[in-house]
Amino acid sequence: MLHTFIRTPSAPTGPALVFLHYFGGSVHSWDAVLDQLATEFHCIAIDLPGFGESPALSDHQTVDEVADEVLSVLAAQLNSRPVILIGHSMGGKIGLALASGTLVSPPLTGLQGLILLAPSPPGQEPIPDSDRQDMLDQPGLSPDGQRKAAEKTVEKITCLPISKTVRQQIITDNLRSSPEAWTAWLTTGSLNDITDRMSRINVPVTILAGDQDKALPLSVQPDMVQPYLPQAGLHIIPGAGHLLPQEAPDQVVEAIRILCYQLQ
Repeated sequence: MLHTFIRTPSAPTGPALVFLHYFGGSVHSWDAVLDQLATEFHCIAIDLPGFGESPALSDHQTVDEVADEVLSVLAAQLNSRPVILIGHSMGGKIGLALASGTLVSPPLTGLQGLILLAPSPPGQEPIPDSDRQDMLDQPGLSPDGQRKAAEKTVEKITCLPISKTVRQQIITDNLRSSPEAWTAWLTTGSLNDITDRMSRINVPVTILAGDQDKALPLSVQPDMVQPYLPQAGLHIIPGAGHLLPQEAPDQVVEAIRILCYQLQ
């Protein structure tokens, strides 16, 4: 069973909000966003398989297999209530699989909209070979080497200022990622192609991306995501890197609120 973090106000409004984190993240990636939204909306943040406190499925888990695990959790939590999916990077691709249906499961019931933060594209993610190999090598490093690699990653994928507490949480999440899930995303999930299902997505889609993103360049969104989601609007956050929930939580919250109010 996947670990979930649920916040339900006494009188929730609008659809339920489901949060899916980035590669190497956890439910804590959303702390600054949830602090603003959980007093109003029913919020569910999920540790994806092999990250945070959730066990991995395997060292070759696919996007569909992860999405099916998430679907089983949501079926028990949502009771077919309306929902908006918010997916970041890897979580964005998982969100696309949930919205379009997997090889064995139909699209998520009650889905009203998607908010994608620097999402991994539905096709193969363009990770440079050298970067992919460096990340594949990380689990085999010494503990000190792994920490140095995690610290280097934080510096690379953030641009706007973050607090020492947030920086430490990013490093902690990175280091507790299971080797199996870490390997699976780099060798399997990021390479899975689900583009043929994108035409099934018929809900509003909002994409947010930082113009200083060094993990997933801004050009990926108009070139590799929007062509499959013609209804998607792209909103650029100036100065932001890849970790939008930590770097620019106010802008993320604003985009979520706007979509929720548009759907009322």
